[in-house]
Amino acid sequence: MTEEKDTCIEDENMIRIGMIGADSTHTEAWTQLVNPADSPLHGRAQVVKLWGEDAEQARSKAAEWQIAEVVGTPAEALTDVDLAMVVNRYGDDHPPHARLAIEAGLPTFVDKPFANEMEDVHSLVNLAAERSVPLMSCSALRYAGEVLELQERMKGFGALNSAIISGAAAGDFPDPRALHPFFYGVHAVELLHTLLGGGAEAVTTRRTARCDIGLVHYADGRQGVINLLHETPGLYHGAVFGAEGWGEADIVDGSRFYTETLARVIQMAESGEPPFPIAWSVEVMAMMAALVRSAEEGGRTVQIGRFGQ
Repeated sequence: MTEEKDTCIEDENMIRIGMIGADSTHTEAWTQLVNPADSPLHGRAQVVKLWGEDAEQARSKAAEWQIAEVVGTPAEALTDVDLAMVVNRYGDDHPPHARLAIEAGLPTFVDKPFANEMEDVHSLVNLAAERSVPLMSCSALRYAGEVLELQERMKGFGALNSAIISGAAAGDFPDPRALHPFFYGVHAVELLHTLLGGGAEAVTTRRTARCDIGLVHYADGRQGVINLLHETPGLYHGAVFGAEGWGEADIVDGSRFYTETLARVIQMAESGEPPFPIAWSVEVMAMMAALVRSAEEGGRTVQIGRFGQ
Protein backbone atom coordinates (compact mmCIF):
# COMPACT_ATOMS: atom_id res chain seq x y z
CA MET A 1 0.00 0.00 0.00
CA THR A 2 1.30 3.45 -0.92
CA GLU A 3 0.73 6.46 1.28
CA GLU A 4 1.11 9.91 -0.27
CA LYS A 5 1.62 13.34 1.20
CA ASP A 6 1.41 16.77 -0.39
CA THR A 7 5.19 17.15 -0.58
CA CYS A 8 6.20 17.96 -4.16
CA ILE A 9 9.32 18.39 -6.21
CA GLU A 10 10.04 22.10 -6.56
CA ASP A 11 12.51 21.78 -9.45
CA GLU A 12 12.16 19.32 -12.30
CA ASN A 13 15.97 19.02 -12.38
CA MET A 14 16.13 17.97 -8.75
CA ILE A 15 17.34 14.40 -8.20
CA ARG A 16 14.48 12.24 -6.91
CA ILE A 17 15.69 9.62 -4.44
CA GLY A 18 14.02 6.28 -3.78
CA MET A 19 15.22 5.00 -0.41
CA ILE A 20 15.12 1.37 0.70
CA GLY A 21 15.51 0.74 4.41
CA ALA A 22 13.99 2.47 7.45
CA ASP A 23 15.61 0.45 10.24
CA SER A 24 18.82 2.47 10.41
CA THR A 25 19.53 5.92 11.79
CA HIS A 26 21.11 6.53 8.38
CA THR A 27 17.60 6.82 6.93
CA GLU A 28 17.10 10.14 8.67
CA ALA A 29 20.80 11.06 8.56
CA TRP A 30 20.66 11.18 4.75
CA THR A 31 17.10 12.49 4.39
CA GLN A 32 17.56 15.43 6.74
CA LEU A 33 20.30 16.73 4.44
CA VAL A 34 17.97 17.24 1.47
CA ASN A 35 14.27 17.32 2.41
CA PRO A 36 13.85 20.16 4.95
CA ALA A 37 13.94 23.65 3.44
CA ASP A 38 16.92 24.64 5.61
CA SER A 39 18.98 21.50 4.93
CA PRO A 40 22.50 21.87 3.44
CA LEU A 41 21.73 20.04 0.17
CA HIS A 42 18.12 21.15 -0.24
CA GLY A 43 17.35 21.94 -3.87
CA ARG A 44 19.78 19.39 -5.29
CA ALA A 45 17.82 16.28 -4.32
CA GLN A 46 14.82 15.04 -2.39
CA VAL A 47 13.90 11.67 -0.90
CA VAL A 48 10.48 11.09 -2.43
CA LYS A 49 9.86 7.40 -1.66
CA LEU A 50 10.68 5.18 1.29
CA TRP A 51 10.26 1.47 1.89
CA GLY A 52 10.96 -0.20 5.21
CA GLU A 53 10.33 -3.71 6.44
CA ASP A 54 8.55 -2.20 9.46
CA ALA A 55 5.83 -0.12 7.78
CA GLU A 56 5.00 1.83 10.94
CA GLN A 57 8.64 2.78 11.41
CA ALA A 58 8.80 3.91 7.77
CA ARG A 59 5.64 6.00 8.15
CA SER A 60 6.99 7.66 11.28
CA LYS A 61 10.27 8.63 9.63
CA ALA A 62 8.51 9.79 6.47
CA ALA A 63 6.21 12.06 8.50
CA GLU A 64 9.15 13.55 10.40
CA TRP A 65 11.31 14.20 7.34
CA GLN A 66 8.76 15.11 4.68
CA ILE A 67 9.08 12.00 2.52
CA ALA A 68 6.15 12.07 0.10
CA GLU A 69 5.42 8.33 -0.22
CA VAL A 70 5.78 5.27 1.95
CA VAL A 71 5.56 2.33 -0.44
CA GLY A 72 4.60 -1.28 0.10
CA THR A 73 7.51 -3.03 -1.64
CA PRO A 74 11.18 -2.29 -2.37
CA ALA A 75 10.43 -2.35 -6.11
CA GLU A 76 7.89 0.47 -5.69
CA ALA A 77 10.60 2.65 -4.16
CA LEU A 78 12.50 2.39 -7.45
CA THR A 79 9.82 3.71 -9.80
CA ASP A 80 9.84 7.31 -11.08
CA VAL A 81 13.08 8.16 -9.27
CA ASP A 82 16.58 9.13 -10.41
CA LEU A 83 18.70 7.57 -7.67
CA ALA A 84 18.43 4.53 -5.41
CA MET A 85 19.83 4.55 -1.89
CA VAL A 86 19.98 1.19 -0.10
CA VAL A 87 20.34 2.08 3.57
CA ASN A 88 19.16 -0.96 5.55
CA ARG A 89 21.09 -1.19 8.81
CA TYR A 90 22.65 -4.62 8.23
CA GLY A 91 24.83 -5.77 5.37
CA ASP A 92 23.00 -9.03 4.74
CA ASP A 93 19.93 -7.02 3.69
CA HIS A 94 21.78 -5.00 1.06
CA PRO A 95 22.40 -7.42 -1.86
CA PRO A 96 18.80 -8.21 -2.89
CA HIS A 97 17.75 -4.57 -2.72
CA ALA A 98 20.85 -3.29 -4.51
CA ARG A 99 20.29 -5.92 -7.19
CA LEU A 100 16.75 -4.62 -7.74
CA ALA A 101 18.03 -1.06 -8.10
CA ILE A 102 20.78 -2.00 -10.54
CA GLU A 103 18.38 -4.09 -12.61
CA ALA A 104 16.11 -1.03 -12.73
CA GLY A 105 19.00 0.89 -14.28
CA LEU A 106 19.25 3.41 -11.43
CA PRO A 107 22.47 4.95 -10.14
CA THR A 108 22.80 3.11 -6.85
CA PHE A 109 24.38 3.93 -3.50
CA VAL A 110 24.75 1.04 -1.05
CA ASP A 111 25.38 2.12 2.53
CA LYS A 112 28.03 0.44 4.63
CA PRO A 113 28.77 -2.41 4.70
CA PHE A 114 28.46 -3.14 0.99
CA ALA A 115 27.48 -6.73 1.88
CA ASN A 116 28.42 -9.39 4.40
CA GLU A 117 29.81 -11.82 1.82
CA MET A 118 32.43 -11.19 -0.85
CA GLU A 119 30.42 -13.30 -3.28
CA ASP A 120 27.61 -10.73 -3.05
CA VAL A 121 30.04 -7.83 -3.47
CA HIS A 122 31.40 -9.30 -6.70
CA SER A 123 27.94 -10.19 -7.95
CA LEU A 124 26.68 -6.62 -7.54
CA VAL A 125 29.78 -5.09 -9.10
CA ASN A 126 29.59 -7.43 -12.09
CA LEU A 127 25.88 -6.76 -12.56
CA ALA A 128 26.45 -3.00 -12.48
CA ALA A 129 29.22 -3.34 -15.07
CA GLU A 130 27.00 -5.48 -17.32
CA ARG A 131 24.15 -2.96 -17.10
CA SER A 132 26.43 0.12 -17.24
CA VAL A 133 24.88 1.37 -14.00
CA PRO A 134 26.83 3.75 -11.72
CA LEU A 135 27.41 2.02 -8.38
CA MET A 136 28.89 3.45 -5.19
CA SER A 137 29.39 2.05 -1.71
CA CYS A 138 31.49 3.39 1.14
CA SER A 139 31.64 4.35 4.75
CA ALA A 140 30.92 8.06 5.10
CA LEU A 141 34.25 8.36 6.93
CA ARG A 142 35.91 8.47 3.50
CA TYR A 143 34.58 12.01 3.24
CA ALA A 144 34.86 13.17 6.84
CA GLY A 145 35.82 16.82 6.98
CA GLU A 146 38.81 16.05 9.19
CA VAL A 147 39.99 13.45 6.66
CA LEU A 148 39.60 15.83 3.71
CA GLU A 149 41.66 18.41 5.57
CA LEU A 150 44.32 15.83 6.46
CA GLN A 151 44.53 14.77 2.81
CA GLU A 152 45.37 18.35 1.89
CA ARG A 153 48.19 18.39 4.45
CA MET A 154 49.39 15.00 3.22
CA LYS A 155 50.53 16.60 -0.04
CA GLY A 156 53.60 17.74 1.90
CA PHE A 157 54.30 14.42 3.62
CA GLY A 158 56.37 12.92 0.82
CA ALA A 159 56.32 9.16 0.25
CA LEU A 160 53.88 7.52 2.64
CA ASN A 161 55.23 4.85 4.97
CA SER A 162 52.40 3.80 7.27
CA ALA A 163 49.06 4.65 8.82
CA ILE A 164 47.39 3.66 12.08
CA ILE A 165 43.60 3.60 12.29
CA SER A 166 41.44 3.02 15.37
CA GLY A 167 37.72 2.40 15.61
CA ALA A 168 34.99 0.18 16.99
CA ALA A 169 34.99 -3.52 16.17
CA ALA A 170 31.23 -4.05 16.44
CA GLY A 171 27.95 -2.39 17.31
CA ASP A 172 26.31 -2.62 20.71
CA PHE A 173 22.75 -3.00 19.40
CA PRO A 174 20.55 -5.87 20.63
CA ASP A 175 20.37 -7.46 17.17
CA PRO A 176 23.21 -10.04 16.99
CA ARG A 177 23.89 -8.91 13.42
CA ALA A 178 25.53 -5.82 14.92
CA LEU A 179 28.32 -8.14 16.06
CA HIS A 180 29.24 -9.00 12.47
CA PRO A 181 32.75 -7.57 12.02
CA PHE A 182 31.83 -5.88 8.73
CA PHE A 183 29.11 -3.85 10.49
CA TYR A 184 31.43 -1.34 12.17
CA GLY A 185 34.88 -2.68 11.33
CA VAL A 186 34.53 -1.52 7.74
CA HIS A 187 34.70 2.12 8.91
CA ALA A 188 38.32 1.71 10.01
CA VAL A 189 39.31 -0.24 6.91
CA GLU A 190 37.72 2.40 4.67
CA LEU A 191 39.67 5.07 6.52
CA LEU A 192 42.95 3.20 6.04
CA HIS A 193 42.27 2.84 2.31
CA THR A 194 41.40 6.54 2.08
CA LEU A 195 44.60 7.68 3.75
CA LEU A 196 47.16 5.12 2.60
CA GLY A 197 45.70 4.28 -0.81
CA GLY A 198 45.25 0.99 -2.58
CA GLY A 199 47.56 -1.91 -3.28
CA ALA A 200 47.17 -3.92 -0.07
CA GLU A 201 48.33 -7.52 -0.50
CA ALA A 202 47.84 -9.31 2.80
CA VAL A 203 46.67 -8.95 6.40
CA THR A 204 47.98 -10.45 9.62
CA THR A 205 45.61 -10.12 12.59
CA ARG A 206 46.18 -10.58 16.28
CA ARG A 207 42.91 -11.08 18.20
CA THR A 208 42.36 -10.78 21.94
CA ALA A 209 39.25 -10.25 24.04
CA ARG A 210 40.00 -6.52 23.96
CA CYS A 211 40.79 -5.79 20.33
CA ASP A 212 41.66 -7.06 16.88
CA ILE A 213 44.89 -5.60 15.52
CA GLY A 214 45.35 -6.09 11.80
CA LEU A 215 48.69 -5.41 10.10
CA VAL A 216 48.11 -4.67 6.43
CA HIS A 217 51.02 -5.38 4.09
CA TYR A 218 51.61 -3.54 0.79
CA ALA A 219 53.92 -4.62 -2.03
CA ASP A 220 55.94 -1.39 -1.93
CA GLY A 221 56.71 -1.63 1.79
CA ARG A 222 53.90 0.51 3.17
CA GLN A 223 52.18 -0.94 6.21
CA GLY A 224 48.88 -0.13 7.83
CA VAL A 225 47.61 -0.90 11.31
CA ILE A 226 43.88 -1.38 11.90
CA ASN A 227 42.98 -1.27 15.60
CA LEU A 228 39.43 -2.58 16.11
CA LEU A 229 38.36 -2.10 19.71
CA HIS A 230 35.78 -4.38 21.30
CA GLU A 231 34.99 -1.87 24.05
CA THR A 232 35.26 1.81 23.23
CA PRO A 233 33.37 5.01 24.05
CA GLY A 234 33.13 5.59 20.32
CA LEU A 235 35.98 6.93 18.26
CA TYR A 236 37.44 7.02 14.77
CA HIS A 237 40.99 8.18 14.56
CA GLY A 238 43.62 7.99 11.85
CA ALA A 239 47.30 8.94 11.71
CA VAL A 240 49.46 8.78 8.59
CA PHE A 241 53.25 8.97 8.40
CA GLY A 242 55.36 10.02 5.44
CA ALA A 243 59.03 10.50 4.73
CA GLU A 244 58.73 14.27 5.22
CA GLY A 245 55.81 14.74 7.58
CA TRP A 246 52.90 13.23 9.43
CA GLY A 247 49.41 14.13 10.58
CA GLU A 248 46.31 12.80 12.26
CA ALA A 249 42.54 13.13 12.08
CA ASP A 250 40.19 12.75 15.03
CA ILE A 251 36.79 12.37 13.40
CA VAL A 252 34.09 14.06 15.44
CA ASP A 253 31.95 16.05 12.96
CA GLY A 254 29.36 13.48 11.91
CA SER A 255 27.06 15.96 10.20
CA ARG A 256 29.81 16.98 7.79
CA PHE A 257 30.81 13.47 6.73
CA TYR A 258 27.22 12.64 5.89
CA THR A 259 26.87 15.88 3.93
CA GLU A 260 30.12 15.44 2.02
CA THR A 261 29.24 11.84 1.12
CA LEU A 262 25.69 12.57 0.02
CA ALA A 263 26.88 15.47 -2.13
CA ARG A 264 29.00 12.98 -4.06
CA VAL A 265 26.17 10.46 -4.29
CA ILE A 266 23.95 13.15 -5.82
CA GLN A 267 26.74 14.15 -8.19
CA MET A 268 26.93 10.52 -9.34
CA ALA A 269 23.23 10.63 -10.21
CA GLU A 270 23.68 13.93 -12.04
CA SER A 271 26.77 12.95 -14.02
CA GLY A 272 26.42 9.18 -14.33
CA GLU A 273 29.94 8.77 -12.95
CA PRO A 274 30.81 7.50 -9.44
CA PRO A 275 33.27 9.68 -7.48
CA PHE A 276 35.81 6.83 -7.28
CA PRO A 277 36.25 3.43 -8.95
CA ILE A 278 34.04 0.71 -7.52
CA ALA A 279 37.23 -1.39 -7.37
CA TRP A 280 38.17 0.66 -4.32
CA SER A 281 35.05 -0.59 -2.52
CA VAL A 282 35.89 -4.16 -3.50
CA GLU A 283 39.41 -3.77 -2.10
CA VAL A 284 38.09 -2.34 1.17
CA MET A 285 35.76 -5.31 1.58
CA ALA A 286 38.52 -7.78 0.66
CA MET A 287 40.82 -6.20 3.25
CA MET A 288 38.08 -6.56 5.85
CA ALA A 289 37.47 -10.18 4.87
CA ALA A 290 41.19 -10.97 5.09
CA LEU A 291 41.46 -9.28 8.50
CA VAL A 292 38.63 -11.43 9.85
CA ARG A 293 39.90 -14.63 8.26
CA SER A 294 43.38 -14.08 9.71
CA ALA A 295 41.91 -13.60 13.19
CA GLU A 296 39.83 -16.74 12.84
CA GLU A 297 42.88 -18.71 11.70
CA GLY A 298 45.00 -17.76 14.71
CA GLY A 299 46.93 -14.89 13.19
CA ARG A 300 48.06 -16.55 9.97
CA THR A 301 48.84 -14.04 7.22
CA VAL A 302 45.98 -14.05 4.70
CA GLN A 303 46.39 -12.90 1.11
CA ILE A 304 43.77 -10.35 0.06
CA GLY A 305 43.77 -11.74 -3.48
CA ARG A 306 42.02 -14.91 -2.30
CA PHE A 307 38.87 -12.80 -1.98
CA GLY A 308 38.98 -11.76 -5.62
CA GLN A 309 40.21 -8.22 -5.05
